[in-house]
Amino acid sequence: MQTIPFTKNWLLQMMIVMYVGIWIWLAVEPYSRYDWVLENLLIWAALIGLVSTYKFFSFTNLSYAWIALFLVLHTFGAHYSYNENWVDVWLKFIFHSQRDNYDRLVHFSFGLLLAYPIREAMSAWTRLSSKWLYVITCVIVLAMGAFYELIEMWVALLVAPEIGILFLGTQGDPWDTHHDMELALYGAVMAMVVTAVWRKLRASR
Repeated sequence: MQTIPFTKNWLLQMMIVMYVGIWIWLAVEPYSRYDWVLENLLIWAALIGLVSTYKFFSFTNLSYAWIALFLVLHTFGAHYSYNENWVDVWLKFIFHSQRDNYDRLVHFSFGLLLAYPIREAMSAWTRLSSKWLYVITCVIVLAMGAFYELIEMWVALLVAPEIGILFLGTQGDPWDTHHDMELALYGAVMAMVVTAVWRKLRASR
């Protein structure tokens, strides 16, 4: 947790300016405007939450950088409605797969990039020991991943049934939802292992 006033946190201000520029660029002529709006609901909710709570709780700039990077990945995906883009072309070549795998990359990045900020928040809000913080962080990432899959289902059924398949992005895979949650968990575990090693190295100096 940090106590730098926003007016003096030039690094966070720079991240915001860069992200807004990227968001405006990717808001131009998306693959599907309706799907783009639905995908951006997550972004707007996250930004409103971060801005409204900054005075009461602020992450470190490292956590804000991880959050910003995830939002950039999601914003890029929203522009293409998570359909084929140049990253998908590269992934198909690497993995010899016909599936558009960018959405899988973002789910993995959800765990990898947001696990550290979640751990940071849990460290400030709870009295959990360091070992339990690693475990609970991974559990929270898995729970959030599952809840997001439910949100996708509700939105597809209630708000936009006509683009349900496009919005869900299952691409004919009956295990798509399970794989998405699985990858988020793997990303969180990897992030917590790296965090544990990094903290141990710092403590030993």
